Amino acid sequence: MPTYLGDRVLARLGRESGATIRDPYGHRLIWLVDPLATRGWVVAAISCVQLLSATQYLTVPPGWCTRSMSPHWLRPWAEHGLTDARLLYVVLDAVIRAEHGPREYESGAGR
Repeated sequence: MPTYLGDRVLARLGRESGATIRDPYGHRLIWLVDPLATRGWVVAAISCVQLLSATQYLTVPPGWCTRSMSPHWLRPWAEHGLTDARLLYVVLDAVIRAEHGPREYESGAGR
């Protein structure tokens, strides 16, 4: 997700956030969740959030890389593991709604 949203999501998740990757070039934050956990998510297109599948490419930095001008870990995998997808969705939905306002034609996580 774009860093303007991702930084807010990370702050709200706090200690509940799992492993998180920052991609400075793409201006994105990436959370790792169980495969298929995002099935059924509805995310506003205006947010520019991308839901990647198992067939898509993702640059995963080495475990020791926590500061870099290329993709690096904000919350390392070895220490934090996967993020709870349901919690991530609820927080992401709240952040998008706070930033962009509600969208009548989309169903959110809280409903």
